Amino acid sequence: MKSNKLYDEQRIKVAQEAINGTKISFLARKYSVSPSTIANWVKFYKERFGEQATPSVSERIEDAKRVQELEDKMDTAIKLLGEKDLEIELLR
Repeated sequence: MKSNKLYDEQRIKVAQEAINGTKISFLARKYSVSPSTIANWVKFYKERFGEQATPSVSERIEDAKRVQELEDKMDTAIKLLGEKDLEIELLR
């Protein structure tokens, strides 16, 4: 029973990724599942959860802003790391 629950959670996760805009062909390769299977999961997920299954425009905008913030933080961290590496190299 536990493995079925895990499998259901994985299907929901894949369906959510597809609904959020990830291409089904990419997901099919990533999870080694046929595209038609993923399309069926998406259909089932939308039928089960209705409008809540599809993120609203404001949710997508918030997600995009959050992604941009995280990318900016990552760029800053990489720059600082590079500076520290250079500083360490100079001190040797």
